[in-house]
Amino acid sequence: MRALLFLFILSLVLFSFRGPNGSLHYEVIRNGDVIGDLYANKGLNGSNMDYSTESTVRIKMLMTFSLYSKVTGSFRNGVLVSGSALRKVNGKDRVNTVISWDVNHYLIKEDDERHEVKEQILYTTARLYHDEPTGVTTVFSENFRKFITLKELKPHYYELKLPDGNSNFYSYANGICIGAEVNTNFSKAFFRLKK
Repeated sequence: MRALLFLFILSLVLFSFRGPNGSLHYEVIRNGDVIGDLYANKGLNGSNMDYSTESTVRIKMLMTFSLYSKVTGSFRNGVLVSGSALRKVNGKDRVNTVISWDVNHYLIKEDDERHEVKEQILYTTARLYHDEPTGVTTVFSENFRKFITLKELKPHYYELKLPDGNSNFYSYANGICIGAEVNTNFSKAFFRLKK
């Protein structure tokens, strides 16, 4: 009896760390082949709601490219208090950004560059997989370090217009992303939620 009670309490504690919605796993698909994985996590951390996405992808074109990306965002009372973006290509940093709230503005650091954003950040790309952006028209991109336009094209289907001229598309069901089309100047990939 004590063993069952212990297991029940342990399971409550473990699941409480996952927070609402927990973890989502997506396959990354290009030209019909699975080339990687993306994991999106959401969980309570004290009074903050933390989000993260982490992906690992291998693309063979003329050469083989190994891509790693991790984006995080921590929100308190619906407002971003800290975040980060790390993107590596073949082990070398391409983006390494840290975002922090500093009294009345955000301080954004990348390498030796620093700049400020005065407008409150309520929605970021780190949230795209767990929270359907209903009514949201701008998203803060940790990678591009700026607000970018989001448009609902039809119910539960959104276009995110990137500063480089490309667009990404996200589909939702029951408030979570079930699939995405991600476009770059070199390639197109699809993220498919694993059942």
